[in-house]
Amino acid sequence: MKQLFIIHGYQAGVQSHWFQWLSDKMKPYGYNTNIVYLPNSKNPSFDDWQNALKENLTGNLNQNTVIVAHSLGVITTLNYLSKINNMPLIKGLFLISGFIDKLENLPELDDFIEQCEINPNKIHSRHIYSIAAIHDPIVNITASNQVSQCFGIRTHSINHVGHFLDNEGYKTFNELFEQILKII
Repeated sequence: MKQLFIIHGYQAGVQSHWFQWLSDKMKPYGYNTNIVYLPNSKNPSFDDWQNALKENLTGNLNQNTVIVAHSLGVITTLNYLSKINNMPLIKGLFLISGFIDKLENLPELDDFIEQCEINPNKIHSRHIYSIAAIHDPIVNITASNQVSQCFGIRTHSINHVGHFLDNEGYKTFNELFEQILKII
């Protein structure tokens, strides 16, 4: 089964930003989409978010799976995938404004981030793609570059001032969609 999982981030939800737009764009290509609900996104609990991923992703990953994660959803997803014994090979992993270390401007997430343990060697995806805005005031591009370095890839930088949020005009995300089309 062709499955797209979209994993939102801090202070976001399933109806935020470009998530539903991407879901709709993938339907003609035969993809069922699950925009995973992560509870209490304004004050996220590490355990609750890991359990939400477990409930939604366990048994649903295969060679046709594409995962798109945004912001805090990136480190959350990478932690979850790192814990899977014998993770199956998935088609694609798209990391948007990702980070794997504490962010100076968001100390309220320090406890959450400290609980994450990322092991790139346990994450199996045919394609891994990192996207970051050149001028992101929430997740600096250097943090996204650090994620990319873990996987031996380069960050695709977009000339944008922001964090790819709907209030910045990101109700659609054509750059991401075009990259997904290249691998499906």
